[in-house]
Amino acid sequence: MGAAHSASEEVRELVGKTGFSSDQIEQLHRRFKQLSGDQPTIRKENFNNVPDLDLNPIRSKIIRAFFDNRNLRKGPSGVADEINFEDFLTIMSYFRPIDITMDEEQVQLCRKEKLRFLFHMYDSDSDGRITLEEYRNVKWWRSCSQGTPTSRRSRLAPSPTGP
Repeated sequence: MGAAHSASEEVRELVGKTGFSSDQIEQLHRRFKQLSGDQPTIRKENFNNVPDLDLNPIRSKIIRAFFDNRNLRKGPSGVADEINFEDFLTIMSYFRPIDITMDEEQVQLCRKEKLRFLFHMYDSDSDGRITLEEYRNVKWWRSCSQGTPTSRRSRLAPSPTGP
């Protein structure tokens, strides 16, 4: 009974930290265990088994974001080698929709956190700025994800009839 009480207390803490419901936390825990191979931590290599990421043009940025210490709230720079379940929930909480029961201040805070997460995805050198090169990478990946065969061709070579 003590272990069950401890587990439920831990879930309550995670609900408070992440905004997920206890059911969502249980579902995410199952996904975490599946990704980690039932280990206590996940490494970058574990994401190689996620089919939905295979075709995603920003796959490497998404995976890196899971291990970015800034997103994990563990420091101003650096990348973790592995993350535990609480870290996983922290990252997943950035993808959670804004709760309609939040007041305006909470909504603004949530939006800021989401924007900060996205900023960190593209500030790859953790210098607090997105350089021209980092911006070009954003634009290139964005155009790849929206591209059609003709728009891809136009990005790779100038049109024979001009710009």
